[in-house]
Amino acid sequence: MRLRGIRHSLCFMGVVLMMMFVIAGCAASEPSWTTFVGSAVEKSFPIPKEAKRTETAMNNSKMDYVHYSLPGLKESDGVPDAFQKAITEWGWTENPEESTGTTLVYKKDKLVVQLTIHDNSFTVLVPKMEEKAIIQGLESP
Repeated sequence: MRLRGIRHSLCFMGVVLMMMFVIAGCAASEPSWTTFVGSAVEKSFPIPKEAKRTETAMNNSKMDYVHYSLPGLKESDGVPDAFQKAITEWGWTENPEESTGTTLVYKKDKLVVQLTIHDNSFTVLVPKMEEKAIIQGLESP
């Protein structure tokens, strides 16, 4: 009789454990694409709220970038429609002449952002514009 109770308890614990794995797997499969926040390198450029920052390079003399993890993103699919819509709604326009492959270049006023899509992640890169000082010479009489 006691052995039968132990078997039932083990069976119940096994079912609960399997349910936890199923729930955890389903919860992390696809981003919702409903809420966007400003990127860590350019606050006016939207990124999905579910994206997790994994790597950042700030204060580089040529660029600033941040790499985000986002399960469910596919390099072969490009920028998801909802993401593209948010980028446009936030005032950014794509510059197709400068975009190549999975890297898209967006402009807003004088700002430039490069978005590169990878499998399960993406990178937002902001190149630094070279500021050339204008030297005014003295005019001769």
